[in-house]
Amino acid sequence: MKKNTKGFTLIELLAVIVILAIIALIATPIVLNLIERARKGAAQDSAYGLRKTVQLYYQTVLLDHLTGINSDITFTFDENGNVTVAPSYTGVEFKLDGTKPTAGTVTMSKDGVTISGTVTINGYGCPMSASGEITCSKNS
Repeated sequence: MKKNTKGFTLIELLAVIVILAIIALIATPIVLNLIERARKGAAQDSAYGLRKTVQLYYQTVLLDHLTGINSDITFTFDENGNVTVAPSYTGVEFKLDGTKPTAGTVTMSKDGVTISGTVTINGYGCPMSASGEITCSKNS
């Protein structure tokens, strides 16, 4: 006599669960690594945006104050994303879109050639070299 069974046996269900667990163990570190790289890339892109904004600020100061710039311009960021610009120039506003730094200082040389400093964006320290390179790394 033939048994009419429908469905899966307990062994078959356990085998599927084990296979899914192995796939999850393999995939989890890969996904976490992708997320970490995306966060680092976003911080680096924000730092490049900050660099462009500093250059734009400098150019705006030159246009508005045709007498020239006599000293380096320093941008200091606090934990709330606020910025202090020294020296400040009347009528010129520093507007930064995107993720704002939560710490750090950036300096634009008075000749407008060199931008240097380090800022913290989303937990990543992003030093700006004189060559224009920005490489972010996770703060410990």
